[in-house]
Amino acid sequence: MSSYYETANVLGRHKVRYYRCPACGFIQTEPPFWLAESYKAPMTSYDLGGISRPTLNSVLTKAVVNWFFDAGGRFLDFGGGYGVFTRWMRDQGYDFFHYDQHCPNLFAGGYEADISGSVRYELVTAFEVFEHIAEPARTVAHLLSISDSILFSTELLPVPAPPIADWWYYAPEHGQHIGFFTRTALEKLAARFGANYYTSDGPTHLISRWHISEKTFQFVLRPKVRALVNRYYRRKSLLDEDFAIAMRLAKKAAEQLTKSSTPTRPVRPQ
Repeated sequence: MSSYYETANVLGRHKVRYYRCPACGFIQTEPPFWLAESYKAPMTSYDLGGISRPTLNSVLTKAVVNWFFDAGGRFLDFGGGYGVFTRWMRDQGYDFFHYDQHCPNLFAGGYEADISGSVRYELVTAFEVFEHIAEPARTVAHLLSISDSILFSTELLPVPAPPIADWWYYAPEHGQHIGFFTRTALEKLAARFGANYYTSDGPTHLISRWHISEKTFQFVLRPKVRALVNRYYRRKSLLDEDFAIAMRLAKKAAEQLTKSSTPTRPVRPQ
């Protein structure tokens, strides 16, 4: 049973109560009634990493995939924003698909993911998503029903947990961050579904039904190591193939539009 932690001013006008689990340290807001307001602009003006973050995440994702997973499999980027990461991973030769309930898919159109359960994925990525989730257990349960592994990023709560005003990641200014994890909380979350939890001892984490060495996981994520791994494992870009498909679809759409259009006679001047 969670206990009251603190009250903060969210979006500058909502008095919101935060609660902390005494068993695992997880901190979460009260039920987030303000989210529709927070997501009027899906990407906040505070988030300045919308371009650089997908590029950096692609480097570590490629290393993890190349070392631990089948690089020729199908992948899902969950909470993928405007689709920059999905497009970039496809350009690098990895068959990624995009899903985000709040953001339009601007850069990976045609590669929207099916998360109904009819398609399985080799790996799900979810960068800077977990802190946005109102029901983490329910979301993780669903993701682990379509994949055995989730590679994600979220900042771990410092120890001891800081007041709301003293840690930037709470971010009550935009109100989109509503859940904050400790290592113990993520371990318990993974164990609930018979999975294992691995961490970089930083913001990068893996929940997987596969058994791997956490030391190896941390080793592969080192900047010099992941650069070497990615240099050795190179894949053919999907860009040309995706472009050809896009052109065929555009041509087909234009032909259908031409067939369905009724030609009009020019009006003779009187």
